[in-house]
Amino acid sequence: MCGIFGFIGTDSIHLKKCTSIIEHRGPDAEGFLWYNPKSSQTGKTPDVEWNTDNNFKIAFGFRRLAIIDLVETSNQPLFSSDNRFAIIFNGEIYNYIELRKELEQLGHVFYTHSDTEVIIEAYRAFGADCVNKFNGMWGFAILDFKENIIFCSRDRFGVKPFYYNKSNSNLIFASEIKQFWGAGVKREINENIIGDFLERSVINHTEETLFKGILQLLPGHNLFINFNENEIISYEIKKYWKLQENPALAISKFEVAQKKYLSLLNDSINLRFRSDVPVGACLSGGLDSSTIVSLASESQDKSIITFSSVFEKNPKFDEKEFMDMVFEKYKTIKPYFCSTSSNQIINELDNLIWHQDEPFPTFSILAQWNVMKLAKENGVVVLLDGQGGDEFLGGYRKYYAFYLKECLQKGNFGKFFSGIYYLLKNTEFDFFNSEGWGRYLGWKTSVDVLSRKGKELNKSAKIGLKSAKTLKDKFIDDIEKFSIPPLLRYEDRNSMAFSIESRVPFLDYKLANFIISQPTEHIISKGYTKYILREATKGILPEKIRLRINKLGFATPQSEWMSEPEINQYFKSYFLQMNNPYLNNQAIYEDFLLYPNSKLDSFNFSKYLIFDRWYHLNFVDKDFLDSKING
Repeated sequence: MCGIFGFIGTDSIHLKKCTSIIEHRGPDAEGFLWYNPKSSQTGKTPDVEWNTDNNFKIAFGFRRLAIIDLVETSNQPLFSSDNRFAIIFNGEIYNYIELRKELEQLGHVFYTHSDTEVIIEAYRAFGADCVNKFNGMWGFAILDFKENIIFCSRDRFGVKPFYYNKSNSNLIFASEIKQFWGAGVKREINENIIGDFLERSVINHTEETLFKGILQLLPGHNLFINFNENEIISYEIKKYWKLQENPALAISKFEVAQKKYLSLLNDSINLRFRSDVPVGACLSGGLDSSTIVSLASESQDKSIITFSSVFEKNPKFDEKEFMDMVFEKYKTIKPYFCSTSSNQIINELDNLIWHQDEPFPTFSILAQWNVMKLAKENGVVVLLDGQGGDEFLGGYRKYYAFYLKECLQKGNFGKFFSGIYYLLKNTEFDFFNSEGWGRYLGWKTSVDVLSRKGKELNKSAKIGLKSAKTLKDKFIDDIEKFSIPPLLRYEDRNSMAFSIESRVPFLDYKLANFIISQPTEHIISKGYTKYILREATKGILPEKIRLRINKLGFATPQSEWMSEPEINQYFKSYFLQMNNPYLNNQAIYEDFLLYPNSKLDSFNFSKYLIFDRWYHLNFVDKDFLDSKING
């Protein structure tokens, strides 16, 4: 995993600055490529003499985190053997060994052992269709010197980021938004999208970001940039993959389906252990992460190193008892633990905002931040994590509601009333939690939290029970828009802040294609979500984990922290001084004075504080972020 930067245009550009900003993504090496289409000159230094205004040029910058084929010959930009192509690539192609063999049979010759060279040769053999052969995560750009094309692509689920900006005669792309400020792009707030975040806590659900003009190449899309010797002729975005049900993959017999699912999940996990550096796994004690660690313990011929967040002072949020069950069953696991303290809200917030680029609604990502830091301190460079399990297997409470809705729509009244019975019986599931449903459905409180300007903002995100017709439709909505995109952003920025590569086995496209095509009753049944996973892991997972219904993940006890004197005073002081043009600052302050008996909950208070701090650092007092951008 690495970081990339690309510039196509006529302005002069500080290429090294735009890559050094993301040194955390690639501390092992840096590389540069300049190309002048008019003279056919190339350069591989941080700057060239023809990097002047009005001189059309292409520039690639790269930071490497070495994972596969650690030698210098695999540094990037990487050129094809005939020098026709050059690539910068962030991510991993897990099936590169199999693809290399296929390409060798077609006559292709390789000079490295990297997955990067496999991408170039696959592009040479199959053109843009090469991405359909990749199993992995990626954001890359290939420069074709002969055809005057730059071919860019982002992986199917958007595990790896890819942002771009088109203004005047320039097109810029990058791994992180902060790189655009290093390139001189003007930093402006995008009022078209912030309303969804403030009112519905939705972010990263469209190609737009919270910065005007900075767009994300959506998952499963390619970007084609055509140029001549003087200018960009055109650019076009095409979708190459969509998650959808495939009736040919459906297996009606549950026993057969669960065996197939387990086989695909095992394959996904084993592929993601391909690495030339140490690999570990995140373990929260929940069903998904415990499954990954347990299956890896059974299939790998080495001890599995795990990293976990614990809350000994907040037992309600501590899941160490479940982690201990995994350790007891698989005694070769080597566990490491960290804790997250409330004062990190004060001490780490600005640094989190710097790395995340866009705001986040809660402090729950602090636990994940600390887990990544712990892995870095212990020399592990690659971590497997459980993102995607909930969205494909109905792990959240809302999915049960969509399941019941679907039962009614299809006239399956027996399943509907059976589902209601299990809800009433399984109080651990906490289905009727009003705070959670209020956040999801966007229930308005009696506190007028938005200013007049905030109320005028566009709010286009469609959530709630009417947002999707079927359970599968809701899965796809959350995978494409509302859940997976922000979770993957948090995961990528938190891991890369510590030069850690995070891999997510539940987002393997073969596994995804299979599970989205299975009957609903394979996923939710007998009062259980994730039914196929629970049944498939009998004898593999400790029973108490396999059958547990509640879930926390890497959550933090922010609701309890806000009652602690120091943190409570911090929030009071902050809200008293807050002067955000989109928020009703006084109303939020006055309601927090009543905490924990306030009308707003801890989720809302954290969201408004984080948003305002993000706004302040980016658009009011820019010194902190500018000092990092300028080194």
